[in-house]
Amino acid sequence: MAFKSLLREPLKTFKPYVAGKPIEEVRREHGLTGRIAKLASNENPLGVSPLAREAMHRAVDQVGLYADDHAYYYRRKIAQRHGMDIENVFAAAGSVEILELAGIAFLNEGDEVVTSAGTFAIYYLVPRKAGATLHMVPMIDGGYRYDIDGIIRAVNDKTKIIFLANPTNPTGTWFTGAEFDRLMAAVPEDVLVVYDAAYTGFYDEQDMPDPLRHLREGRRVMLSRTFSKAQGLAGIRAGYGVGPADIVAGLMSCRFPFNINLVAQEGAMAAMDDDDFVRRSREHNDRELAFLLAGLAGLPVTIPPSRTNFILIDTKKDATWLFTELQKTGIIVRPMGGNGFPGAIRVSPGLREDNERFLAEFRRLMELDAGWR
Repeated sequence: MAFKSLLREPLKTFKPYVAGKPIEEVRREHGLTGRIAKLASNENPLGVSPLAREAMHRAVDQVGLYADDHAYYYRRKIAQRHGMDIENVFAAAGSVEILELAGIAFLNEGDEVVTSAGTFAIYYLVPRKAGATLHMVPMIDGGYRYDIDGIIRAVNDKTKIIFLANPTNPTGTWFTGAEFDRLMAAVPEDVLVVYDAAYTGFYDEQDMPDPLRHLREGRRVMLSRTFSKAQGLAGIRAGYGVGPADIVAGLMSCRFPFNINLVAQEGAMAAMDDDDFVRRSREHNDRELAFLLAGLAGLPVTIPPSRTNFILIDTKKDATWLFTELQKTGIIVRPMGGNGFPGAIRVSPGLREDNERFLAEFRRLMELDAGWR
């Protein structure tokens, strides 16, 4: 007997997000026994914030109890740091939850979402799941940077959400405060602008946008942040959003109960105070990015400027073979074909020994003509 599909129409051709390969999967797949250099997922090679680790160890004794469902102390601390009211803060299981819930809470069929081509893949998946229309604006400056003026032109009376990452993933490029101000002056006030600042902590902010200024002026701006990067808490899924109270209430109405668990709340609150770890993470990132860039100099690749903890290495040829061959040597990078860069890989700087291995293997592979047929 054939059963009728219960799947919603937009999901019948939907391809979900594909995460980077974990270390153990690569080890099994290729029969590797030595150290695996995971440079694929923009994780912090220094590990976990020490203050967060201590707080999470203490919290483990309480995991027999449910977490505070409204994450009161967590949200209050975030609100105080940003000078906002607690009603303006959404506690999230990683910043991706904010993006997903924005689609569930606010998008209907016929609504439109505007974002850039070549940016974070979740921005494409959210409207497709909701049955909304997606407008992707081509990048400029060699095809690696947001075209803010193009995004402005793409907005129409059906636009409900604009997704922006700054700096963006996977190219690492950014737009300035002046560009963002220009966008906010042009966009209708009823459009929700989601400003995803996942890589805060890895760059100087002097010429970067201040989305919360626009929020305080009454605009529908949602700042999205994560503790996965500079604080080294990718494995516990902790993040938050700061936005208008009605937008936060909309996200709250469709989240899972206890969406940010007890250990994650405690670890993230402690990580907020660990300025020393964030400083050391940035110093390591700056040093190792410079090391990678120096080691790649002179090779036939294009690397756009980055204010993140990764670089995009564009060979302008099919990079699938390169990704596979690096895995065979125990080096995991991220292929970028799914983001519109079929000739590129994304590489996060690891420890120095991992970066040295990557450079040696990458140079070796680049010299093999057979790999680029």
